[in-house]
Amino acid sequence: MYKFHKVKIKNIQQETNDAVIWTLDVPEYYKGTFIWHAGQHLTFKKMIDGEEIRRSYSILSATKSDEIKILIKKIVDGKFSQAAQSEYEIGQTIEVMPPTGHFSLSSQNDKTYAFFAAGSGITPIMSMIYEVLYNSNSQINLYYGNSTVESTLLKRQLTDLKDEFQQRLSISYFLSQEPIDIALFSGRIDKDKVNKIFDKELKNLDVVGYYLCGPGGMIDEVSKVLMENNVSSKIIHSEQFLSEGQVITDKQKTAKVDSGVMVTIDGVTSHYEIKEGEEKTLLDAALDAKIKMPYSCKAGVCATCRCKLREGQVEMINNYSLEDWELEKGYILSCQSIPKTKKISIDYDC
Repeated sequence: MYKFHKVKIKNIQQETNDAVIWTLDVPEYYKGTFIWHAGQHLTFKKMIDGEEIRRSYSILSATKSDEIKILIKKIVDGKFSQAAQSEYEIGQTIEVMPPTGHFSLSSQNDKTYAFFAAGSGITPIMSMIYEVLYNSNSQINLYYGNSTVESTLLKRQLTDLKDEFQQRLSISYFLSQEPIDIALFSGRIDKDKVNKIFDKELKNLDVVGYYLCGPGGMIDEVSKVLMENNVSSKIIHSEQFLSEGQVITDKQKTAKVDSGVMVTIDGVTSHYEIKEGEEKTLLDAALDAKIKMPYSCKAGVCATCRCKLREGQVEMINNYSLEDWELEKGYILSCQSIPKTKKISIDYDC
């Protein structure tokens, strides 16, 4: 499940001036491994100047599509995203992990789905939109923020869907750096705008799920408004995107005890240790011990390193991806977890 596979780039499409869409050519013998749920992502790796770089990008294709497409937006000083714009060619091989992630959706009939996205946060939302439109009769309300019309990602694809599903798909665009006549749609998606949207459009609808993807500030404000309007946190789902090199927080904590850690991955159990006083997470220490662990962002955002705590106690430094139900069932992020007990057992196979 967590192994990297070599696949070829079937096509490269220029989406905007600073974003490309890759279509992957997954060999037939990998097809069963590369099955995804709407909203999941792929983790890629590349050696750059002797350093292994891993980056995650959401799948934007419909789940029943024969093609897997991902969108890569260029980030200033982004080692992988910069290379993706110009250094890769059609037919070139890239190493990629099968789909993972728990920001996902399975469609239901006779409901309404509300999506809030900003910038490249539209990518996993796009796959979810396909899922709802193609596999149910439910309605969609999309609220989508960008800087300008020209920088709006997947605009053509959304326009085509709007033409095809006029009665089921509603799209509201917000622009932060371009004049627009209607005040509500001018500027970023913020608390005031979401309050107005909720009162005008959402409060009387049978919304089965709110799905939010974008920068942390937007997610926090939208979530706060929804909960202030008595929307259950159980139907509010979010994924924060993280730019390459971005550090959400620089706080670090040291291990309080010598700890022996058992980790199970793909049926194989390994052992390693973390010494008292070391500034190492469970993931860091495992990598130092040459144990192959699944990870990507190392910031608590992508959930690629999600595992179940079978024994012991840990403290998580940050958590931007696990929902309450996952925490209640004992799931943790190994990239953010510091041991609190002498024995720790974690399991990736559940």
